[in-house]
Amino acid sequence: MDRVVILLENPKYPGNVGMVCRLIANFDLPPLRIIGEKMEQSYEMEWMAHNSQSELDQIEYHSTIENATLDIGVLFGTSMIYSRDRGPFFLLSDLPKMYSNANQKIGIIFGREDTGLSKKVINHCNYMLDFKLSSRQPSMNLANSVAFVMSTLHNFSVQYSETKDNFPVVEKNHFYNYSKKIFEILKMNNYHGTKDMPAKRLKTILDQRRLTKGDINFLYTFLKNIERLKNNNGSQD
Repeated sequence: MDRVVILLENPKYPGNVGMVCRLIANFDLPPLRIIGEKMEQSYEMEWMAHNSQSELDQIEYHSTIENATLDIGVLFGTSMIYSRDRGPFFLLSDLPKMYSNANQKIGIIFGREDTGLSKKVINHCNYMLDFKLSSRQPSMNLANSVAFVMSTLHNFSVQYSETKDNFPVVEKNHFYNYSKKIFEILKMNNYHGTKDMPAKRLKTILDQRRLTKGDINFLYTFLKNIERLKNNNGSQD
C-alpha cells in the first residue's frame, strides 16, 4: 500500500504520533506527514513507537495543507460530523474500492485530538470518511482511528491478493462458458428471448464479488451435478 499517505493536522499528544509511526511500520506505508510545528521526540513518543525509530526520524513536517499534498491525487478527511461545508461523505467500507480504482496516491488526514480537522483542511479534502460509530461514543482516539482505517484497507488488499493469485481469469471465463452448456440443458439459454441471457446474468451477479478458487470449485460441482442428473433422467426416459 505504498500509495497510501497518512497525514495528521497539528497533533496534540506525542504518544499518538508514536503509535501512528508504529502503524506506518506495521503496514509498510510512506513516511508520516504532519501539518504543524515540529515535535520533539519525547520518551512517550519513542516508547509508543516501539521498534519504529526510523519512522519517527522520517516524519515530514509541512506548514500548510497545500504543501503537504502536492503529490496526492485524492485526499480523504475523517469526521463524524455532517454539515453543508463538509462532504461528500462516504462510509469507511467504501474506501477500499475507491483506493483500488485510483491510479495515484491517496491521502487520509486525521485532525487534532481535541478539535478535529480545521475548516481549511476540510475544504481541501475531496471526500470525507464516516466510520459510523455508535451514538453512545461517536469519537475515536487518533491512533485507533488510523489503525481502524488501515485495517480496512489491509484486509481488502490481502483478500484481493489471494483472489488474484488463486483464481486466474482464464479459469473464470471457462466457468462462464460451461454455465452456458448447463442453461442449454435446462432449456433456459433463450431466457426472455435473449440468447445466453442466463449466463450473462450469472456473470453480472458473480462479478459483484471477488471469487476465490473455492467459490468456483463449489459452483463447478453444483453445475456438474445438474448435468449428471439431467443425463441420468434422460437415459431412464
